[in-house]
This record gives sequence, C-alpha cells and structure tokens, in this order.
Amino acid sequence: MSEPFEDVARWPISRYFREVVAAQPDGRVLLMFGWLNVVAGCLLALWLLVASPSSNLGGVHVVLLLGLPLVGFVWFLKDMPSPQLTAFEHIMREPWQRNISVVLQLFVGLAPWAAIAKTILR
Repeated sequence: MSEPFEDVARWPISRYFREVVAAQPDGRVLLMFGWLNVVAGCLLALWLLVASPSSNLGGVHVVLLLGLPLVGFVWFLKDMPSPQLTAFEHIMREPWQRNISVVLQLFVGLAPWAAIAKTILR
C-alpha cells in the first residue's frame, strides 16, 4: 500500500521553516540573521520616524535590513531540493556546496550591518 500523498504546496510557511529551513545549516543562519535584521530594521524605521532628519542612517538602511532576509530566503530556496527530497539533501548537495551556501547566507545577513558601520564611521 502506498503512503498518502502530502501536497507540500499546502504547507503553512511556519511548517516549511520548521521542517525544512531550520534543518539545514544555511537555513539556521538564514533564520538567525533574518530575525535579527527584520527586528533591527523595524526598530530603525521607528527611530527614523522619531529622530531628526539629520541622522546618518536613512531609509536605505531600513530597506537593506528588511530586504536582504528576503534575498537570503530566495537564495535558500534556489539551493535546496524540493521539500519531499530534503531527507536526501546530504546526498544531493556535497559538503562544499553546503559550506558555500552558509558563507553566502552569512554575507547576505551581515551586509546591512557593514553598510551601517560604514555610514557611522564616515
């Protein structure tokens, strides 16, 4: 008897993050920096609404903090096999491919902070 087919397209996004994204090393980096960047972007946006317009930090930093987690998520989706095949991810992706994905997720996660540091140090 065959197992019942589960349509992964009907998974809620929280289940996809829990079962697929968080199970991968690059996914854990994505979730950590994504959460941090979105929270920092929201706080910076609120601060810019209250602060004087002469601040070095501007809307571009908010866009970077809020937008780059989406770029990282698209990058993650591009690199990962479909959710039905993630149990075989260790066979489908070589260790060097996983390492490159982790480095790229770190780059995307740290890029807004580098732009903020560059602006503050100017």
